[in-house]
Parts: sequence; C-alpha cells; structure tokens
Amino acid sequence: MQLRFLILLIISLFSQNGKSQLYYPLENYYIGEIERFALRDSSQIDFYKHHLSSKPILQSRTEPDSIFKTYSKQYYWITQKIFKENFLIFEGNDFWCSVDPVLDLEIGHDLSIDSMHYKYWNTRGLRVQAKFFNKVGFTTTFYENQAIVLDYQKEYFNDHGEFVPNGAVTFYNQYNAVIPGYGRTKPFKGSGYDFAFAQGQVSIEPNRFFNLQFGNGNQFIGNGYRSLLLSDFATNYPMAKFETNLWKGRIQYSVTYAMLQNLYRLPYFTTPEATYERKIGTFHYLDVAVTKNLNIGIFEGAVWRRTDSTGTHQPDWLFTNPVILSSTFVKGETDTNYNSILGLNLSYSLFKNILYGQAVLDNRKISAYQIGIKAYDLFTPKLDAQFEYNHADQNTYLSTNKRYNYSHYNLPLAHPLTGGFDELIVRISYQYKGWFVENRLVYSARYQNDTLNIGTGILEGFSTNSLLGFDRTKVFYNQFEIGYRFNKCYNLQAVAGYQFRTDNDPLNERVTNYVYVGIRTRLKNKSLDF
Repeated sequence: MQLRFLILLIISLFSQNGKSQLYYPLENYYIGEIERFALRDSSQIDFYKHHLSSKPILQSRTEPDSIFKTYSKQYYWITQKIFKENFLIFEGNDFWCSVDPVLDLEIGHDLSIDSMHYKYWNTRGLRVQAKFFNKVGFTTTFYENQAIVLDYQKEYFNDHGEFVPNGAVTFYNQYNAVIPGYGRTKPFKGSGYDFAFAQGQVSIEPNRFFNLQFGNGNQFIGNGYRSLLLSDFATNYPMAKFETNLWKGRIQYSVTYAMLQNLYRLPYFTTPEATYERKIGTFHYLDVAVTKNLNIGIFEGAVWRRTDSTGTHQPDWLFTNPVILSSTFVKGETDTNYNSILGLNLSYSLFKNILYGQAVLDNRKISAYQIGIKAYDLFTPKLDAQFEYNHADQNTYLSTNKRYNYSHYNLPLAHPLTGGFDELIVRISYQYKGWFVENRLVYSARYQNDTLNIGTGILEGFSTNSLLGFDRTKVFYNQFEIGYRFNKCYNLQAVAGYQFRTDNDPLNERVTNYVYVGIRTRLKNKSLDF
C-alpha cells in the first residue's frame, strides 16, 4: 500500500506542467537583465516570478527569450554561433544539449610599477548544458587557469592560503593561495598562479511547486551587488538544495545542505595528499511575496562541526533539521562546535527601481546592514544605476572557535571584507545594441587586517580587543570598462578597461593603475574589487 502511494505521488508530481529547469548563470549581467524584465512585466501578477533574491535563478522563473534572444539575421554558420546561439546544439525528442567555450583571456599592465612585466589572466574551458523531458536539467563547467595578478590581489590570495601542520602539530605553516570564486592554487612561473576547478549541478523540477538541485557550486542571497547573508565570493562547495513554492507562489522556502572546508591539512592521513578539516553548512531561506512589489525574506545560515584534528567526528544530526530558526533556538548563536547568523532581506519595486536592504543578527545584536537602490532604464533604455551602502561590525561572522567562522576554503561566505568596515558602491552602466560601458566605484573604510586578531578577518577568532586606537584604512577602487557583447547565450565579450585603486594603509600603502584588454565568456562573477 505504501509503495503504491509513493508511485502515485511521483506520477502526480511529474504530470504537472513543468518548464525549463536550467539555471541562469550567477553573473551580474544576467541578474540585471532578469530584474529588468521582471520590472517591465510587473503588470502580470505571477508570484512565482517574484522571488529574485535567491540565486542562481531558474529559467522557469522568467522568460528565457527575454534574456538570450537576438533578433539579428545571420547568414553563415560561424556568425550564427558567434552572434546568436549556443556554439554547439544537439536536439531530439524531449532532449536538448549545448556546448559552449569558456574563455577569459586578459592582458594588461600596471602603470604604477616601474616594470615591463605584464599581468594576465588565461582561462580556458567548456560548459555543457542539457535538458531532459523539460523537467531535468544538467550543467557542468570546467575551468583551467593561469594568472599573474596585481599586487593587492596577490596579497589577499596569499593571506587566505592553506595551512599545513608541522610534524608535532604545534603550529601551522601557510602555503599557496586561494582565489575567490575559483579555488586553491599551485605556483606558476614564480610569481603566478595555476588553478583548475569544475562546477555543475543537476536540477529536477517536476512542477512549479518543487525543485531539487544537487552538485558543486555556490549561491547568492539578496538583491544587492554584495550580500551580507550568503554570496558567491567563496569557492564552490558540494551541496543539495530543496525548494518549494506555496500559496500560489507567494511563499518560496529553500533548504541547502553544504559540505564546507577549512584549509587546514589533517595531520593524520594515509593518502599522498592530506585532506582538510570539514564542516557542514546549512542555509534556510524563507521568501514571501507580500504584494507584487514587496518581498520579505528571513535567512538562517549555520556552520556545524564535521571533523576534528584527526579527521573523525560524528556530526550533530540536528543539522538535518529543515525548519528555519529552530536550530539557532536550540543551540544558540554559537557554541563549541556550532556558529550561526540570522538575517533579513527586503526588496520593494517601484516603477523601474528596486529598493533593497539586509540586516544580520549576530552576537545577539544587529551587527551588519545594507541599504541600496537599483534604477533601470534611467532616462533612456538600458541606462542603469545602482547605489549601495554596507556596514559590518567587528566580530561579525566570527566564532569563539575560529574553525567555525562563517567561511569556506578560508574565504568569507558573505561579504569579502568580513567585518569592521563601511562600504559605498556606485555602479553606472549603459548598453546600446551590442555595445556596453560600465563604471564601478567602491569606497571602503576598514579595520581589515588578518594578522592583528582584532575580530575583522575571517581567519581570526572572536576578539575582545577594542578597535579604539587602530586607524581605519581607506580604500578607493574604480573600474571602467567598455566592450562589445557578441553573444548573449554564453556572454561572449571583447573588452578594454582601466582600474584605479589606492589605499592609505600606513604599513603597505600602494597605488594601482591597471589598463587591460581581453576577450571572455563571462558566466560567473570575478570578484576582485576588495
């Protein structure tokens, strides 16, 4: 009887109308176009399409043609592939597959340095996407990279490298580096980095009410340029995500289970390369479309102990609890083997604008907040602007045991600067046909220093040291880009840009004047504006 009920339930789920279940790339251009379409289509009240703060976003939440389609006529196979559609396409009954190149070929020079050595970023790879019966989707992307980067980037990468214990396990030495959003590196040509990684997921959407996703990737919770709750700044992690939509789509609830790591090598191992300390991440997010204009989201993010220094530890099975806020209620915000944050996400659409904000409850107080506005089609079509302010207190995201900080691969799971900062972001962009131009300004005042143990770096533990007496480092970052987007399907672009960065850190003051050109298929964010 139970087996018959289960079979009938599965049949009923898959008999519902389902749409394409591939995800849009988690990248700023696609996010902007999705939001632009949602604002333009706001007269049609479909609450399934109003949950845009949980990313990546399913293609069934909007109209893919509004994002990908190009109406220009092409008369040759090669121009069709370069300007209009996926590079390779295979189709059949209830089956569709595409293969696209992945490129990020950039070369430039820092004019502030008295040297003829060029900086460059060399990425090659492939993306494969497939859909079966319009209910099961599959995406995988492989990246092979070599890079010689700017000095401020190199310092950040090295400061977050892996830790290897000495024979007696009395202290750790730090080696190699970690590149945000990408992965762990190996040395390359003395001063460069060599790194490779893959990401991908399987998505099952039997109907509009349910979606199951598992794979290796990351997420973003929020409507801003940064997220104070969960962002794609850290590297990918293995995860399983369950999402449901209720009350005619007004309520979206998701639970994500992730396998996270601290880059501390385990001292006891039999394999040629020791594994790292593991921990479990659980992320609960409840998003409610109160009206067609107002969305309110509640977030709970938690990090749980999975292994000890010997690599063995039975997890606390409370982590499997799918009910939001209940784990924090039982465990508190932090204990020896557990650390959590609570958050609020708000967005309100008004005409062609989105007002948004976030608040983080950590250490029994509101310790971080965000407020911002996006204006689309300002004065003329495709002229957009964004203003955003972020603040985080000292000790935000940190635990009394630094192994359970809100981190993965030695990188923050939320904002790149962790805590102890104020930040202002201004973005202005314009598109005309295939041409685009963007200017992004980021100004921050921070106590950020991972070596001072003052509760402002993700590799530190909770600190009782006062910030009084420490000078704040002021960092000014501005990046200007102009380019041409050949293809929307895999975001093929040719770009030229100029990046200016300065800081007044008395211990390491520097100026960057970087000019560059490149060709790329931008399918993920490249977050280097810290």
